[in-house]
Amino acid sequence: MSKLRNPFRLRASEKIESDSNFLKLYNPTVLEALQEFEKNGKLWNNVIYIHSSPGAGKTSLLRIFEPNTLSTLLNNKTATEYKTLFSILRKLGVVDDNDIKIMGVSLVCTRNYEILEELDVSAAQKKRYFFSLLNARIVLSALKTLVGISKYNRSFSDTLETITYHYEDKDNYFRGIEFPCNGRDLYNWASEIERKVYEAIDSFLPVSEIKPIGHDELFSMEVLKPENFTINEKHLDGQFLFMLDDAHKLSSNQRQSLKKYLIEKRGNFNVWISERLEALDPVDNLRSFEERDYEELNIEKFWSDKPEKFEKILSSIAEKRAATSTEEVTSFSDFLRERIEEQDYQSDLMNAIEKSTEYFTKIKEATSKFDQWISYVESQQLPTLEKAILYKKLEILIVRTMNKQQLAFEFPLTEQELFDKMKSEMDGISKLFISNENAIPYYYGFNDLVKLASNNIEQFLTFSANLFEEMLSNKLGGYQTDLEAKDQQRILKEVANSKWVELSKLLPFSDKVIQFLTRLGDFCFRETYRPNAPYREGVTGFAIKDHLLLFRQSEEWYEDSAKQPLIDVLSTCVAFNLLEIKKIKQGSAGEINHVFYLNRWLCLRFNLSFAYGGWRHKSSDELYKWTKV
Repeated sequence: MSKLRNPFRLRASEKIESDSNFLKLYNPTVLEALQEFEKNGKLWNNVIYIHSSPGAGKTSLLRIFEPNTLSTLLNNKTATEYKTLFSILRKLGVVDDNDIKIMGVSLVCTRNYEILEELDVSAAQKKRYFFSLLNARIVLSALKTLVGISKYNRSFSDTLETITYHYEDKDNYFRGIEFPCNGRDLYNWASEIERKVYEAIDSFLPVSEIKPIGHDELFSMEVLKPENFTINEKHLDGQFLFMLDDAHKLSSNQRQSLKKYLIEKRGNFNVWISERLEALDPVDNLRSFEERDYEELNIEKFWSDKPEKFEKILSSIAEKRAATSTEEVTSFSDFLRERIEEQDYQSDLMNAIEKSTEYFTKIKEATSKFDQWISYVESQQLPTLEKAILYKKLEILIVRTMNKQQLAFEFPLTEQELFDKMKSEMDGISKLFISNENAIPYYYGFNDLVKLASNNIEQFLTFSANLFEEMLSNKLGGYQTDLEAKDQQRILKEVANSKWVELSKLLPFSDKVIQFLTRLGDFCFRETYRPNAPYREGVTGFAIKDHLLLFRQSEEWYEDSAKQPLIDVLSTCVAFNLLEIKKIKQGSAGEINHVFYLNRWLCLRFNLSFAYGGWRHKSSDELYKWTKV
């Protein structure tokens, strides 16, 4: 396998040219989602939409099913690094021990489809040209797939001559070609349709003079069946899998036409459509539909439901990438320090303890209620970090207790009452307070890096690449390769700040989104660092709760047209993985709240915890005000 100085810089699967390199770096855990579909009889002969924000792994998932990838896997199925993937694909019926059974026909939707909307023709004609261009390219891709699975060592052109297509064109889908025909004839037929549509796009002549061919139906997936083909007079055994990647690049009209046709046709064929969440209708990003006419795989939600497996896959990815470095830093997580070096922060920790001690002194001057609590804590002999955390916990508990009305009675509080209140869950928020107040590292270690990924593999690689770069620099400079906690936090903060600056270039409604996130971050910060720390590890999200006003019709907030700017902002945040929605049950009645949590890199930017759990209700009116620039 070819090596790179910093393999974490290699992101998109399409940039990993070698199929063997791609397979060695690929972790098949996400295929468990497909196993669930297969178990429920929904994987094959169905329409599946694969959704995610950028960088979650949609294209990598589709690449597994391309013929060249499967051929490489089949030829190396006994190799240790391929065994797990081969076993999963065999159970799914994609391959057997000798042949490819599911033949991927891949089409990337980035090639001039949207430009068709600019033609000076009717909407109906635009749709016909869109269908004809799709039909032509699907035919060309299918032929490429057949050449790819052919076991004959011939050129592409010569292999086309060995392919025969048999079809009774009862519906008159094809014009200008007779059947049966060979692969070259079919290739030329599709190429001519594509050429004519291109000519209409590029030419200054009226479309009526060029006369590109239009199709009323997207028939290609229905008529291209393996049983209709022979290669060297041998019939094919298996199914085609039509994979449309980057469908978010299509125009809104084209996406709707495609979806409408596929759902209404309900053909006996396999179609997977990959698209970013940004392509969905804004409201679709803000609610869930239980009854759909198609299946959906949301990759980030899949990982969100399996946090332990996500951590394992990131660990595997990190170690595989590190092992391919030319600089022989052959591990990644081993060089991330998991603890701070207490001796380096003695003065900061002592400063934190002194601040708490000063607070205790003021409390004792005002009341004797907490004397036993304070005496107990001050009597404990602990390492400095543990002592600082214990003191902060007591400080928080005193504030909480003083906020309760029953303090009007001057009954002294006992040690046992302290033990009952001092839960271990308070360690996290106490450590966060100390770190924020005293410049002590808080964000470090591989576990924090996993949380920072927010269920997105490319986000993990973005942060990891800069950490690995520092490891390489340390090694080349003759220093220890390990990254101390303070260096990890510095690097992670730098990356988060860079991502924040990039938002203005990447997002629609960027001014409103940035304004909204800034105000949300400030709100979460204020709620998190309240002296009584009312939320176990702080606040990092919100749920929308509107109280219906008198005479107002009962409706969801996202159905209020006056809130369109808020709908646009929240939809953009969800589509670009800046906010993630989780269903949270609250109260004895089990009320379901859809909580919008900040992506963890935004938590890093705003000095918040990576923990989920803390959130507040906000009205849509309040949130709407946050969008105003």
